[in-house]
Amino acid sequence: MMCSEFPPPITNPYQKTLFTMLDPSVLQQLNQLKTNIRADKNLATGTVRGTQGRFGFIQLDDGREAFLPPDEMQKVLPGDIVEAIVTKNPDPKSSKLEAVLEKLIETKPQTLIGRYVVRGKGHFFAVDMPQLSRWVFIPPKARGKAKVGDYLLGSINKHPFADGKGLAKISKILGNDQDPGIEHLVTRCKHSLIDQWTKEEQTAAAEILKASRDFNACADTTRHDLSAQQFITIDSENTRDMDDALSIKSTATGWLLSVAIADPSSFIRPDSILNKTAQLRGSTAYLSGSAITMLPEELAHDGFSLVAGESRPVVVCHMHVEKDGSLSNTQFELATIQSQHKLSYINVASYLQADSETCDAIAPDCQALITSLHHCSQALNSFRQANMLIMEDKPDYEYQLDDAKHITNITRHDRNPAQQIVEEAMLATNCAAGKLFADHFQTNPNSSGIFSTHGGFRPERLDAIKQVIAEDHPELAQLDLTQADDYKTLIKTLQNDPQHQHTLVALRMMLQAGVFSTSPKPHMGMGMTHYATITSPIRRYNDLHNHRVIKAIVSGTAMPAINAEQLTELQQNVSRARHASRDLDQWLGCLFLEQHKDEVMSGTVSRVTSQGINATSFAWGLNGFIKLPPKEYRFDPERMTLTNEQGVIKLGDAIEFKLDKIDMDKKRMNFVQVKAETEKSSIDADTAVNEPESSD
Repeated sequence: MMCSEFPPPITNPYQKTLFTMLDPSVLQQLNQLKTNIRADKNLATGTVRGTQGRFGFIQLDDGREAFLPPDEMQKVLPGDIVEAIVTKNPDPKSSKLEAVLEKLIETKPQTLIGRYVVRGKGHFFAVDMPQLSRWVFIPPKARGKAKVGDYLLGSINKHPFADGKGLAKISKILGNDQDPGIEHLVTRCKHSLIDQWTKEEQTAAAEILKASRDFNACADTTRHDLSAQQFITIDSENTRDMDDALSIKSTATGWLLSVAIADPSSFIRPDSILNKTAQLRGSTAYLSGSAITMLPEELAHDGFSLVAGESRPVVVCHMHVEKDGSLSNTQFELATIQSQHKLSYINVASYLQADSETCDAIAPDCQALITSLHHCSQALNSFRQANMLIMEDKPDYEYQLDDAKHITNITRHDRNPAQQIVEEAMLATNCAAGKLFADHFQTNPNSSGIFSTHGGFRPERLDAIKQVIAEDHPELAQLDLTQADDYKTLIKTLQNDPQHQHTLVALRMMLQAGVFSTSPKPHMGMGMTHYATITSPIRRYNDLHNHRVIKAIVSGTAMPAINAEQLTELQQNVSRARHASRDLDQWLGCLFLEQHKDEVMSGTVSRVTSQGINATSFAWGLNGFIKLPPKEYRFDPERMTLTNEQGVIKLGDAIEFKLDKIDMDKKRMNFVQVKAETEKSSIDADTAVNEPESSD
């Protein structure tokens, strides 16, 4: 008789098999088998990154990047975490990886921005986002009251992973082309720009505004009272958020240049709601005709702005500038000032250029100051010319808008002496801050100043660049272009060689984007050993943070913290505002050019691809693509030239062109070169997007 405490013997074959499968040694063998299969398939996990094209990439967890072809990208969304089979590109010359999707691990809800489109019987959400451009089907019950052409907010109702066919749902109708300012609204939504203030933020701003107005310079014993010293601001006529003021004194060996910078950190605590919001916004976003400020307008334009005649707390950088433009000594201190004059670039430039009709716009009591600032800026500029890198000055383009927020006129403004005064003072100040942070880092590696760094050429382009240099400049072939000094030598050599200016422009298109860093690294693009911006704390969060770092260094108090994740997010937030501004200008430029279809424009070749060239208008700064017959030209991707029997087309060449057509869905201008009728080129901008290389 069998005891009930023990299970009966296993006699069923199925039960025996099940028992065997549950045996730990068998399970271990099965797990090993799965591991071997995964290894054989070279499976890897990562996060999907989209593009404005149909293809995409997977940023693998191990740091590598794999290409996702269009058919695969159609199955996923930017930000999806996926498992994929990773293989090497079959081209033996290529080291790039390609991916085939295996499994969707995680997807996050995201808001879609786009337009309502109907093709045949199909109703689609034409998504237009920074990393996502595709049409997603909208089922009948999810369409609401939307009409063809409406701009929409929506979401994904069915993920496309299974079959590449997702479903969308409309959540809000933003408007249509007839609504004034619709371009601004769609751009803000597309780039997730926050343009409203919560009640909590408004309350905090009101309290800080009152505190700033009650600010008593005499009560703050930690600050040096510089109210009697002559400071002025120089900015655009309509600027209200004035970050910096300038003062100067002549010395036996040059000048003592003092740059006073508004100090919002005196009122905004690191743990406050306004600080968190400023960090999230990253910077003020300047959209044509408007600005989405990083801080509430009452603070940016009044409470912190260096308004003439008002006492303000500031961080001052005193710099001893020698006659050759070098800095012999710098000192930072906390102070209070009263700016004495608000001057405009136009009036200061007119005074310096001896325009008799407008020079009296500069008050007599600051004319000598302006003259000294001008001489000092010339010395600073000369020093940078000799010892750093100076890029070509680019003109500014001012848009005049009507009530619909569309462009009615574009005015070109070339750089003038007044802008040089401010630019050189700001560069010198930021250079001094970079040196301060770097010096402090040597003794305190936990220092958290945010450096603005630049690593030179993109790594994947280095071999091709070295080959070009070896062929065109063999005397420079041994340069190590990953090193700041050697990179500077190359750029200076090309700058001094008129025959290779187009090569210099081509190389600049192969540069990396600048990045933030909390460790000292050079800014190779400017040829500076260290660079850390502090001159716009009202407009840029990294500058606001750096003010706190300067205060900690000067006072010997605890250093403000910022971790790697926060730094990455800040970089993304700043980039988002910049990209939004570019997108809106491109959209408004397309609408403007539609009103000037027959006008012949003069400009230059600004990009060369295997399919044609981009041309940029001299007067308006508008850019479009001119398609050329690819079989008639030989494309050199390193030098960015097109060659045929008639000659060479290269960057910087003068060209005349006019509008052929505009693709409003993709916001692209298509030009045709103006020349003999039989030689005119046909236009198609679609191929232009994937060809050119650019740097952020």
